[in-house]
Amino acid sequence: MDKIGMDLGKKKSDVAVMATVDCVSERFKLATTRESLQRHFGNRPAAFIAIESCRDSGWVRQELLALGHKVVVVDTTRARAIGIGQGRRKTDRRDAEALARALWTGTIPEAHVLSERAAAIREALHARQTLVRERTKLVTQLRGVWQAHGWPVRSCAAKDFLERLRETQQPLLETVHVQCLLRVLEQLQQEIGTLDQHLAALAAQEEAYPRLSSVCGVKVIVALSFIAAVDTPQRFARSKQVAAYLGLVPSEWSTGGRQRLGRLTRAGNPMARWALVQAAQTLLRSRKHAQDPLVLWAQQVVQRRGKRVAVAGLARRLAQLLYRLWRDGTYYDPVGLGRASAAGLAQQARTTQQHAARLERAAVAAEVQQNTAAARSQAAAPLGPG
Repeated sequence: MDKIGMDLGKKKSDVAVMATVDCVSERFKLATTRESLQRHFGNRPAAFIAIESCRDSGWVRQELLALGHKVVVVDTTRARAIGIGQGRRKTDRRDAEALARALWTGTIPEAHVLSERAAAIREALHARQTLVRERTKLVTQLRGVWQAHGWPVRSCAAKDFLERLRETQQPLLETVHVQCLLRVLEQLQQEIGTLDQHLAALAAQEEAYPRLSSVCGVKVIVALSFIAAVDTPQRFARSKQVAAYLGLVPSEWSTGGRQRLGRLTRAGNPMARWALVQAAQTLLRSRKHAQDPLVLWAQQVVQRRGKRVAVAGLARRLAQLLYRLWRDGTYYDPVGLGRASAAGLAQQARTTQQHAARLERAAVAAEVQQNTAAARSQAAAPLGPG
């Protein structure tokens, strides 16, 4: 079976066919269209084809699978491991060859392909995000218009801004440019409401949604963002892998036995990470859930490390908790979460004993140092007369 590497482009795609690991038997370019794929791969014997993950990889993969080929989607974050972009020489021709060679060597870093269900949720979330951003721009512009004339508008939620603005009864409401902005803002508000209803219907179809929404601060947007990013809990063996996949773990530069941790990696799906961070910030501000074990833990981190670190840590814990609830088919129990286990109490006792031993050794060392300093000062003191 031939191994084929295809570097997808918006208009043209480079293709490299390798019959053996060291021999490129064929190279050609084709248009990135369905007709061109059917013309070049429709009559070709079944082959193993590698393509990089991108905007076009979804429909290209489906088209090639329908033509009888085996297709693997390469994770772009690990593409350098197979030679793409190395040596400061990166071309579409070299990338296609590197993809085909990785198929022969078996070092292909395969990416997860979302199911149709998760892809539909993600597209709806992206559509809502786009509309919300445009609404924010309009609200900001209208606030600026009012502010420029000395009539500031009181703070309110974005969905209530239109009503608050019309309550001002200012002459600006009758101007042509303001009327245009208001009509667009009203239409955006209606479309966002329509998408909210659609997302609520999608959430009702998800078996995991009632379990995920049992966590305080997690509702439709946060739960669906997490579901669309993870797709299926069987992808991961542990909850820590989910946190790392979503970029909620610190970066690390460790060598020579010394560990150096940095800011969050911010890898993986940005929408799911943003949703979890927003949920964490909401929890920290909430008085209703002030006694929740997650919030109490985050408040302790705020006192030690600051709010930004606490928000990141709480978002990471939320990701791990949501994964466990989804995987185990259970609901969130704050009482059970806050209850210490026997193993946890034993570990806490050992940690306390070790800390007490360190303090005792430090006290002994300080006493020895103090006695030594006193002896030295006494020896250095000048002798009296006689």
